[in-house]
Amino acid sequence: MSRCPTMPPAEQSPLLEVPARQKPAGAEEGSGGAGRFESPRPLRAWQPEQGQLLPQYTREALGEEHLACFFADLVRVLDFSPILKGYTKECGQPPYHPVMMTLLLMYAYARGVTSSREIERRCETDLAFRYLAGGERPDHDTLCTFRVRHLAAFGALFVDTLRGC
Repeated sequence: MSRCPTMPPAEQSPLLEVPARQKPAGAEEGSGGAGRFESPRPLRAWQPEQGQLLPQYTREALGEEHLACFFADLVRVLDFSPILKGYTKECGQPPYHPVMMTLLLMYAYARGVTSSREIERRCETDLAFRYLAGGERPDHDTLCTFRVRHLAAFGALFVDTLRGC
């Protein structure tokens, strides 16, 4: 694509040009980086790349009162046999643990997350979802297939969960 020879090239102004009168005091060109302006008040240090020591166990980070811990404790109370009895054949790759998948879906529903794609995303980014999934990241297709396959058993487990509350 060539320019028309009769039109002079248009001049562009910089996108982020700030007039000198609007710059904070002490902010000179090339002073070393954005966000290093003087403040009349001390600010907390913000270093997003700083390494952190987290608790060894995710449950400690969440706290015992967290809803995800409640669902993890349901393993001792609920009867998962209607779901487990569907896993008798040994063919293909080993499936995700049915109890984990059940608790993950029940927790997601309790939090108002019904989309399989959103549950998949949360298993990567949300600490509580990662805790219930045991660090696994089931994809949306697997979640949807599991949900459809065990829909009848979910109804009974939801009722039992409410009784447990």
